[in-house]
Amino acid sequence: MAIANPGAPADSCSPSRFTEEVMDDGWICSSMRRMVWLHLDGTIVNQKVIGLGSTGLVIEQGRWAIKIPYVSRGIIRGVDGLPDEVEPLTPEEGDYDDRIPLIEEIQCEKAMYRRLGNHHGIVRCHDLESTDPSIRMDRMSGDLRHFLDEQKRPTRQTQLRWFVTLAHTMAYIHEHRIIIADVRLDNLLLDDHLAIKFCDFAGSTLMPLEWDLHGTDDFGYSILIDIGQFGAVMYQVITGKKCKFELGEKESDSLLTGTRREDLPSTEGVWLGHIIENCWTMSFKSSNELAAALDQAKLPEEVQAPIPSQSADNLLTLQP
Repeated sequence: MAIANPGAPADSCSPSRFTEEVMDDGWICSSMRRMVWLHLDGTIVNQKVIGLGSTGLVIEQGRWAIKIPYVSRGIIRGVDGLPDEVEPLTPEEGDYDDRIPLIEEIQCEKAMYRRLGNHHGIVRCHDLESTDPSIRMDRMSGDLRHFLDEQKRPTRQTQLRWFVTLAHTMAYIHEHRIIIADVRLDNLLLDDHLAIKFCDFAGSTLMPLEWDLHGTDDFGYSILIDIGQFGAVMYQVITGKKCKFELGEKESDSLLTGTRREDLPSTEGVWLGHIIENCWTMSFKSSNELAAALDQAKLPEEVQAPIPSQSADNLLTLQP
């Protein structure tokens, strides 16, 4: 789930096939027509939109962030002095209702949060037993991608703390039989103290509780793909360079590999490069193995001294 900036281009996972821009009034301006987000009761979304995804958008509501189905409709231009109108929310009889799969996605994601329960490495959700097709979450400061783009580079101590937290949290998620399938900077949120948390399980898979953690889901994702994507996150945080780990060619009838090693950047001379390599080459067979390796990781010698406090200002510095 990407954090949205009002007035900036919408995230690429927007369902519209047109170029869209999020306007200050909450309307969506496309290259061909204006559109607007709607609540399921047909009212226009006029709250601040802080996150965009393929099936949901996140709106700000006081101290909360509320995820709702991504429902948008076009604006019908008024003629002869008549006001503009929003296209009907409810389809005509026999037409496809785009709201149904969006509601199902929200309910499925809520089921994942219910299974996971409260965990310090996962954004906290509330009212998960409610049947309302929305998810109420603690409001966070922003996602890791925007933070790295807009702030100074975090210290190596901060980076290592993030990696350790995320690896142990991913092990917890896997132990609860969920394949994340979308481990990336946009889906990692920071609070005011730069504590990091997973969020957005819209693209994840809730596996049976008896699953043995081997093999893939119906789309080819596995815990090994999650680990490979984790390595890409590490590489981007450490180097400041873009990197993507995706599903690759089939290695067997049951397992899809990730991006080929030759298509990924070199880790020579990169701090923690050996751990990133093991993520990308599927040498780690579980996220517990990854977490154990990070528990033993060492800081570069030039930054071995402890930092004086945990304030956000002291967690940021330019890194070589």
